[in-house]
Amino acid sequence: MVKILFADQSYIVRKGFTSLLEHFNEVETVLTVAGKEECREAVQSMAPHIVFINTSFFTSTEMNEFKGMMPDKTHILYLFNSVLPDESPANQLSIFESKASLIDKIHQVIQKINTSKTTSESEELSPREKLILKHVALGHTNKAIGELLFISSHTVISHRKNITRKLGIKTVSGLTVYAILNNLIQMEDIN
Repeated sequence: MVKILFADQSYIVRKGFTSLLEHFNEVETVLTVAGKEECREAVQSMAPHIVFINTSFFTSTEMNEFKGMMPDKTHILYLFNSVLPDESPANQLSIFESKASLIDKIHQVIQKINTSKTTSESEELSPREKLILKHVALGHTNKAIGELLFISSHTVISHRKNITRKLGIKTVSGLTVYAILNNLIQMEDIN
């Protein structure tokens, strides 16, 4: 789900965009702010995926400082109080654009966010996770794996949760098949 921060001095613009953002099922939170300090605090407390900010909100120096506060994967969409040329970048919006145009631009950003989330969630297993997966596939308990690797059973459980999340496989039999197919174990290794 996508978290959005919307910063604009105008009450009517904030309300209009909030109404527009309700069209997106992927949007979980929309926080609107009218003040600079409130905006800075919101960025740090909510870590938004998208920040809409009016170009008149901050001076250029303040904007550079503000961008430095942003989490790496936050997308900034700049809102202009003027008409934009047709060839303006996708991260620039005008309060004069049509509803369809705004929805299209916002949808493209949400798609990028969802694509990057999917990519990071399907990341590769670490060497430690592969080792734990190998022991799980061989039928070892969490306690036994912990003793073999000199880690606590709680650490083993954490690794198993990460393995399940990354692979999307919830059963031991499914993990065993994955381990065999990815040459982590051989058929002969299974008891």
